Amino acid sequence: MKIIDLTWRLPGPLATYLLAKQGMEVVKYEDRNHRDPFLKWSWDPAFSEVYRAFQEPKELRLIDFGSADDVVLLHKEIHSADAVVMSFPPRVEEKLGLTEEAIASTFSGVSFTRLGFRRGSDESAHDLNTLVQSNLLKMHILDRTDDIIAPPFLPVTGIFFSHHIAITLLTTILEQRGRSQPIQNWCWLQDAVDNAQEAYYPASLQERTPATFLHNGRFPCYNIYRTADGGYVAMACVEPKFWSRFRELTGLTQLGDDDGLCEGERSVEVKEIILNRISSKPAVEWKELFEEENVCVDVLLPSF
Repeated sequence: MKIIDLTWRLPGPLATYLLAKQGMEVVKYEDRNHRDPFLKWSWDPAFSEVYRAFQEPKELRLIDFGSADDVVLLHKEIHSADAVVMSFPPRVEEKLGLTEEAIASTFSGVSFTRLGFRRGSDESAHDLNTLVQSNLLKMHILDRTDDIIAPPFLPVTGIFFSHHIAITLLTTILEQRGRSQPIQNWCWLQDAVDNAQEAYYPASLQERTPATFLHNGRFPCYNIYRTADGGYVAMACVEPKFWSRFRELTGLTQLGDDDGLCEGERSVEVKEIILNRISSKPAVEWKELFEEENVCVDVLLPSF
């Protein structure tokens, strides 16, 4: 299966990266005069590293989007493909002969997936904006009182969108089979985020008090505790057998069977007891202790 990737930044390139890793042939085209912004955002070198990682399983071809000859070559390549995924403004679609009307009359049997932010909207947004608009940011800032809160490390909505794109692209390919008229589907970031929110953070949970959950620190058994030397012990001892073995290994036998999943004031007390114990030794000692144990505990060594 062959896919032409005409996307940039994160969602589209990550979607085709995932498909390429599954063995699909992906050819990414870029304008040699206007490369992917991830390569140009020199204020954070991480972007270029991410670009190279996304590109690794694909073939990259640089052409001049303003050259009629290069556009002809691009069209020839599209004719040999199963699908195209693209995210261009209208003026670039016009330049490349890839408007909806042009596609309908030119590319028989090839499916197209276009990317957009929100149906009926031309506004711009980054990951942080979409987190707010979808209420997902609430999960990150619940019960926080910091004056400045760093955003989540991973671009969550962009990752959600990438998986949505990959699924939509495959669905469109299946719909296209046996048809000559090219199918053109839109894939919307807001749809991807709404679907994720409905699954991970439904309205019934958004009003729940207390506003913490398993994955953001509600219970002592599923938390991250600082060691004596600035490392961390990340424990996910939700199951009784893991919680019991953790207590044995750390000498916290005074804690009860129910203390791992306790709440309220008792939860605060238990977390403090665990922290006092974990902070009494350096990370390397905890790593040695847990290394041969299957208790869902991992240790982050200090970075110095």
